[in-house]
Amino acid sequence: MRRLAVSILLLVMFATPVFAQGGRARQDTPEEIQRKKDADNVDQQYKSTLKRMKQDDTAPARADPWANMRAPAPTDGKR
Repeated sequence: MRRLAVSILLLVMFATPVFAQGGRARQDTPEEIQRKKDADNVDQQYKSTLKRMKQDDTAPARADPWANMRAPAPTDGKR
């Protein structure tokens, strides 16, 4: 009887930390729910901004007004 009681006690002692780590499912607090909604909102805004930037990339490239004022590039590599 004593051996059974000791073995049950040891089993409970070793099982308690395991149960404590993943025991019951935890519900989110209202602050956590709001934080997740805010994060989703920021993510949607980021994606829409990226989409707009990709649309703007299709615009024609601007001309360089100082192109004629620069020195010509060296052709033979000597200066």
